[in-house]
Amino acid sequence: MLAALPASSLTLFKDPQFKVKVARNVQYGTAEVRQPTPGKRALLLDIYQPDTTETSWKRPAVIAIHGGGFLFGDKSEMTSLCREFAARGYVCLSINHRLVPDDPPGTSSDQYTRTVMAAVADADHAVQWAEANATKYHLDAGKLFIGGSSAGAVTSMLLAYNLEIKPPHFRAVADMWGTMGPRVSWIRKGGPPLLIIHGKEDETITVSAAEQIDARARQVGLDHETFLIDGMGHGPPLNLEVGGKTLLQHLVDFFYKQIAPSGRAGIAHTGS
Repeated sequence: MLAALPASSLTLFKDPQFKVKVARNVQYGTAEVRQPTPGKRALLLDIYQPDTTETSWKRPAVIAIHGGGFLFGDKSEMTSLCREFAARGYVCLSINHRLVPDDPPGTSSDQYTRTVMAAVADADHAVQWAEANATKYHLDAGKLFIGGSSAGAVTSMLLAYNLEIKPPHFRAVADMWGTMGPRVSWIRKGGPPLLIIHGKEDETITVSAAEQIDARARQVGLDHETFLIDGMGHGPPLNLEVGGKTLLQHLVDFFYKQIAPSGRAGIAHTGS
């Protein structure tokens, strides 16, 4: 039930309070590949949900995207993060997308570039699937979030700030050690708020990528928070404390800030 409970009570979408149920390998679409043979390949996602029969409130949805340089990787890599959000009342969709070995078709002559944009298209397809299945999973289609690590962060930002695809307006984006390269110019005022996490000693994607994104966000006046972590390489642990809170809690709080009722401490929840 929902109620105006004391501040000490658990807050929905902010404090962990639910057991989590997982449905794996749910097909959210198909996509063209050219390897090992030309044809369509099933696109799969895992669904992490709060294990509750309560239907009086709709769940925000997080599209979570794994890393791996677009060469490898799997949706299972986002299990811990998705469980954390589902325990707080979100539905988290961890997706697989096409990779370089799939040789996806596209307009670019460069296979890697084709793959990046294929991943963006697949992520957009996952968003459309979430919207189409909102009733089934008690989703609030107006409260969509997206984020990922490394290549997953690249995919998330290239979808969230892409004016050509015109995706739904995400409430916020999580850039965990990603890059945008020259497409950083896509970031614009009025775009989704952005949280950036990057290790200063990252040798895979140098911290200059995060600094460039942060500078662009400042330039255009985009709501954002940036955490550049001393002594950390590619993939700082989210249980690392920075400024008195773990990076995970900073992320949770940043997302929560985008959905918290105006002028209230939040929605308190009791029972599961």
